Amino acid sequence: MTPATSAQVDALLLLVSATFVMAVVPGLAFFYGGMTGAKGASQAFRAALVGSAIVVLLAVLGGYGMLAGSPLIAHLVGRPDWGLADVFTPGKGTASTLYPLARAGYLIAVCAVAVTILGTAIASRVTLRAWAVFSALWSVLVLFPAGYAVFALGDGWAVAGMHVIDFGGAIPISLAAGSGAAGVILACGHRDHPVAGERRLPLVAAGGALVWVGWFGLTVGSEGALDAFAPLIALNTLMASAGGALMWIIVDRVLLRRPTVTSALCGAVAGLVAITPASGVLTIGWSLLLGALAAIACASMVDLAARARFGVPMTICVIHIVASLVGLLYIGLFANGDGMVDSGNFDLFVAQAVAGLGVAAYSFVVSLLIAIALRYTLGLTRLRYRADGGFPDEPRARDRERAAAGEEDAGNNADQDAGYDPDSGGSAADDAEALGGSAADSRG
Repeated sequence: MTPATSAQVDALLLLVSATFVMAVVPGLAFFYGGMTGAKGASQAFRAALVGSAIVVLLAVLGGYGMLAGSPLIAHLVGRPDWGLADVFTPGKGTASTLYPLARAGYLIAVCAVAVTILGTAIASRVTLRAWAVFSALWSVLVLFPAGYAVFALGDGWAVAGMHVIDFGGAIPISLAAGSGAAGVILACGHRDHPVAGERRLPLVAAGGALVWVGWFGLTVGSEGALDAFAPLIALNTLMASAGGALMWIIVDRVLLRRPTVTSALCGAVAGLVAITPASGVLTIGWSLLLGALAAIACASMVDLAARARFGVPMTICVIHIVASLVGLLYIGLFANGDGMVDSGNFDLFVAQAVAGLGVAAYSFVVSLLIAIALRYTLGLTRLRYRADGGFPDEPRARDRERAAAGEEDAGNNADQDAGYDPDSGGSAADDAEALGGSAADSRG
């Protein structure tokens, strides 16, 4: 038997990593969708499948060239290339194309995760038709250019131009997706945010487990080779996620007096997102601290999002935006050799901040404009509003509102007969738990 070459081993690593990364897609749908009930999980899963299918198709039909090909506009975006679809034809691949094809498969799976993050955040708000159009436009205008900045190692403006460190692609994956989702939520308007249903803990737990395991494929695969850094990246990922889970539990214990499974998983996801750009440049101890700091920052911002009453979708945005920025800025301070602690200067810190905030602002603005355009053309949200008063004009919506109001009055009368005060805030802790441990809603 002929021994495997180093290129074959590295290609195998990328293919296995891509398989793990694809497990994150249903994991995110179940995890975030389960927080909003069974219906929310169904909508999130549908959005994840549709969005992933669209971005994979676009990548094979030319989008991968925009993501990691030869430059179309120097340092900004690659040239659309149909060559990937031709190489995928049976019999066309050769030994020399083995590693490039494996890397292409890995990066396309990463793009599917980015679209899934955005889709699960807005699944309960937008129609399927609007989401299909939006995901295609967002992939071409935001995801592929942002990915080129990081994944085009020889020409991307972030990595090659500003020498930004982003090992796993947190900028195009979590930061761009979270910012884009925030733009869509803003375009939908505060009144288009349906009330979340009863949380489904089995879905949340199963989805969180899939994300936790699958994210190792994203970080380890970012190295692209089975070398001395691969074990360090895996250990750093484990330490950051563990630190995030433990710290969010501690925050919930102090503020809510009731740590939950949901809060532990939210902390783990915050740690995973934060370590994504930094997995190859930190020691194990610094990775543990990063996960803990990301959990504290995300828990604090989730509390503010809960006060704004945007619900679980804004919590998704907060976790991915805040944790990504914490990870990027943390590199500027504590990266081994290049961070401020070792080098004594803030050059890397400034570069990390400019790149992260720039992509976040760009994704937010473009997503907001696309969503507004869809709202006034195809239709964006699930509810339609009359121009005179802005009340729901959906068929039978008012009948359902009247029925719900009658049931609420009857329930209040029954509670008063039983000596129960409906304003006592007894279920506020459950609402806070559904938002990943918000302390704001726990105060009656």
